[in-house]
Amino acid sequence: MRILTILLVILFVSAGSLRAENPPSYAEDVVQDMSTKLTRGVFNVLTGWGEIPRQMIKSGHDKGWWAVLPVGIPAGVIMGIGRTGVGAFETLTFFIPIHESYAPVLEPAFVWQ
Repeated sequence: MRILTILLVILFVSAGSLRAENPPSYAEDVVQDMSTKLTRGVFNVLTGWGEIPRQMIKSGHDKGWWAVLPVGIPAGVIMGIGRTGVGAFETLTFFIPIHESYAPVLEPAFVWQ
């Protein structure tokens, strides 16, 4: 029984070292990039409304407290619509590289960044 356990440990350790020597293939990288784009798109569709408080805070910091309502809310609504639309676009086209890669269309990629 001990010999079997030792052989299994050696097998798992050697398999792990072989895997570490072989870098991920191009196909694995592309699938990872696609899944990142899909995740980013879904999260932006679900959290696009978060642009309203984000832009209110940003307007308050940049222009002063007086700008929170007249500047922050309209900017947040516009940015929220834009972020939700871009999120829908990225969700529907997650398998197509844009800009020769799967980089985000909007910066920052998520509303909370």
